Amino acid sequence: MSTFFLAGMVLVLVMIVFSRTLWVPRGMAERLSKKKWFQNHWLSGGYLFGINALYFGTTLCLLFLPTFTNIPYLHLVLIFVATIVSILTWSAFSAAWKGSFKNRLKMALTGSSFYLILALIMVIQWLSVKPLYPNEDTFMRALGWMLGFFVSAVAFSICFIFIAFLGKRSARV
Repeated sequence: MSTFFLAGMVLVLVMIVFSRTLWVPRGMAERLSKKKWFQNHWLSGGYLFGINALYFGTTLCLLFLPTFTNIPYLHLVLIFVATIVSILTWSAFSAAWKGSFKNRLKMALTGSSFYLILALIMVIQWLSVKPLYPNEDTFMRALGWMLGFFVSAVAFSICFIFIAFLGKRSARV
């Protein structure tokens, strides 16, 4: 499992370093940039918040699919695809924004706050793990909440970095 986390971190770092050559979904960026409401940082940030919630919910529902289908390692493929789709979406949002840097920061914080809220929920759950029955070992449950916090915090950071600091100058449209 740690190998997959390490590979994921390396992949995200490579995407940040090579963000100047990152492919941006051209149609999505053009459609968003033409929308008048998208240039309002609160509306575009709220829309990004909703997109992040939709992607997270869809991925969570699809992660239960291997439970019913018994396809080994399908969950790893789903997580990989969800990460790539999210990063491409964040690149399109970043490329479509035409406002000031100050408003870009507001949009980035608003949109990525979904993952910040999720990370805070994970920390609260992690810190409040109690045995469900006497002599239960809570290590694995606590480890799950800790890994959930780690994944949520990384998603918040990467979303914020892509939206706030890798603007139109760094992405090809």
